[in-house]
Amino acid sequence: MSNTMSPPNGEDPYEIYDLDSGLKLLREYSGIPDEDVKNHVELIKEKALEVRHYPCIRRYRFLDLIMMTTAVYQEVLERVKNGDKFMDLGCCFGQEIRKLVHDGAPSANTYGSDLWGEYLSMGYELFKDKDRLQTTFIAADIFDDSSPLTKLSGQMNIIYVGDFFHLFNLGEQEDIAKRIINLLAPQPGSLIIGRQSGGETAMEYSRAGDVSGRKQFQHNPQSWKELWDRVGDSTGSKWSADVELCQEFKFKPSVTADTSSEVKRLVDAKGLRFTIRRL
Repeated sequence: MSNTMSPPNGEDPYEIYDLDSGLKLLREYSGIPDEDVKNHVELIKEKALEVRHYPCIRRYRFLDLIMMTTAVYQEVLERVKNGDKFMDLGCCFGQEIRKLVHDGAPSANTYGSDLWGEYLSMGYELFKDKDRLQTTFIAADIFDDSSPLTKLSGQMNIIYVGDFFHLFNLGEQEDIAKRIINLLAPQPGSLIIGRQSGGETAMEYSRAGDVSGRKQFQHNPQSWKELWDRVGDSTGSKWSADVELCQEFKFKPSVTADTSSEVKRLVDAKGLRFTIRRL
């Protein structure tokens, strides 16, 4: 198996990143024996990198379950149990959905969408649940006005968006936000949860090594709240935004200043976690 996408200096990613929540889900939900879990994960990761070389795949973010760590997770879980519809937009392998289902949410109330349909298929392979999961998965481009997502307008109650907004420029992000609002039920309590890269300074930038000229936009908490104020004004809706700037990656307690320069850089990386609620 190729190790070209492994962390530098031959370091073991399982000794660097705190992937315990995802590994536990594979053991308990998928029934994969302890001795087989890591080889199983590596196989799926390598296949996924052949589809797209996303850094989040290379860094095993699909094993870093975020929604369970938010203050609203129990609310989300109970609402889905009671019939609310949940969507993971840009769901990759659908790991956040599997966590909800493992915790008791009916999978028939869940939806997942990703641009890359191959990832949706790999999710079944990763979690070994094609024969029992009733989630509706949709391969779609959020910008495509003729995609199957448009048929779900106004039907979702909760949408999770992880590692997605930061891939786009500011204008595109505002367009995405409007499209998310269109997917949500037009009533108080509709909820958007997520995370993305962020920083102390809001700024436009180009990703390292990208020679296409494409721009992306990094938010700080204030600029992210302002985006939702603008989008609310343009859609005739009002939203409260709870935003936190925090450490982007979770690391094992054993990771110290003696690790590689790449890991030190990741330790300093910041991210935005947000909960946005319709008023």
